[in-house]
Amino acid sequence: MIISIIIFSILAVALFIINYKSGKHLDGLKAGLRQLITALPVILLAMLLAGILEILIPEEFIKRWLAQEAGFTGIFIGTLGGMLMAFGPYASYPIIAIIFHAGAGLGTTIALMAGWSFLNLTKLPFESGFLGYKFSLLRMGLGLPLCILAGLIAHLIDLLI
Repeated sequence: MIISIIIFSILAVALFIINYKSGKHLDGLKAGLRQLITALPVILLAMLLAGILEILIPEEFIKRWLAQEAGFTGIFIGTLGGMLMAFGPYASYPIIAIIFHAGAGLGTTIALMAGWSFLNLTKLPFESGFLGYKFSLLRMGLGLPLCILAGLIAHLIDLLI
C-alpha cells in the first residue's frame, strides 16, 4: 500500500503545482475535500464490514472451497461471488482483500474480481433498460467464460510460482 500512497502523493503534488500556475489550486483542494467528506463515511463503514466478514467467514470454508487447492471449484465460486457482490469499490476491495488474505487462491481471487467487474448483477436492470436484454445476455454470456478463464490462468500462474 505504501507504493500507492507514494504514487498518489506525487500525482497530487504535480496536479497542485499545475493548478497553482493557473490559479485554480484552491478550487481543486475544495473539490477534493468535498469528495473526501462524501466518501469517508462509506469508506469507514466498508472497513468495518470487511473486519466483520473476516471474523464471520470460517477458515475451514476458505481452505475447502476457495484456497488454491480448490482449483476450478474455487474459481467458479469466486466468479459467482463476484456476480452477487452488490457493493461499490469502497466496500468490494476491502472484502476481496480479506478473502484473499484469509487464504483464497490467486485464481479464485482473480475470478472474484473479474466477476464483480464484468458480471455484477446489480448493473443488469440498468444495463438491460438502456441497452436491451439482448445486449445484456450477450455481455453476460461472453463475460462468464472470460472470468473463469482469467481465474484459470491466474491459478496456473499461482501453481508455477
